[in-house]
Amino acid sequence: MADIQLLQSLQTGNYVAAAAGTVVIYDQVLAFSQELDFIWNRNWSLMTVLYLIAHHSGSVCTIGNAIWCTFTNDWTYSANLNMYLAVSWAQTIFLQAMRAILVIRVYALLNRSKKAAAFLATFYCLQATAAFAMAVLLTTPQVLHESLVSIDPAVGTVVAHIDTRFPAITAESLPLNITTVTVVFDTVLLFFALLAFGRHSLGAKRWDGGWSINMLVKTLVADHLMYFLCYLVWMSLTLVIDYNTEALTMTLVNRLYNISRALAVVAGPRMVISIREIENTTMRGGTMGGELSTIRFDIPELVTQSESAIEEGGGI
Repeated sequence: MADIQLLQSLQTGNYVAAAAGTVVIYDQVLAFSQELDFIWNRNWSLMTVLYLIAHHSGSVCTIGNAIWCTFTNDWTYSANLNMYLAVSWAQTIFLQAMRAILVIRVYALLNRSKKAAAFLATFYCLQATAAFAMAVLLTTPQVLHESLVSIDPAVGTVVAHIDTRFPAITAESLPLNITTVTVVFDTVLLFFALLAFGRHSLGAKRWDGGWSINMLVKTLVADHLMYFLCYLVWMSLTLVIDYNTEALTMTLVNRLYNISRALAVVAGPRMVISIREIENTTMRGGTMGGELSTIRFDIPELVTQSESAIEEGGGI
């Protein structure tokens, strides 16, 4: 009876994964015209490259996982292994691309502070190195064997091709849980974004007596907060999966995990489009604004252009 319940739960989880992939595809269709206007029809920059990396790696991560969950029982072990590798690495690349985007946004919100840039760049490189090292570790034969056994239903052709020579490696045996480190880094980025928002709010109130905040600042912080909430749920469920050994509980968590990951994949790249859309409609009388990293958010002139910053590049 327990086995039947487990298989039913796994099947429902696969449906949820397929639904998450469908949500990402649907969002891409809706945003296609905006992507043409604000990504492809603009001059290339660092932010354009980061957007494309995040956009496509996120798609591979969620849509690939949906395909994998739907057809895994009909594939050989080798095919399952390759798909697992593709989804795993796509997820790591997506997260690092999004962190780079957030670093640039926070750098702009902090008025291009050199001290903030040095701190954020150093912290980013450290956590990125740790995250990629973790990704390499989690794609070793030992961990791959355990993952393919525990995540997928142990039925069909998968069992016949599983190599049981490799011992299982669990999250507890890792020297450091890198997920915690990366969550701390993303929390620090959010803290700086909220701090900058508070500074701009107080500055605006001192200048005109009201709480009117520049639309670009509000959008930068609001989008950041929305993405962070989706990301935080996703990472919290990742930790639950890493440290939970009950099959039924794990499959229930996986459903929420796939949904939160899809929402983060949707919300992340859209941050770039939303900012460029605001630049296009509100800055310079409706003309295209400059790169985000060349904009200084000052009081009373909340958005001004610095000639020396034009050479920096890497904007939104």
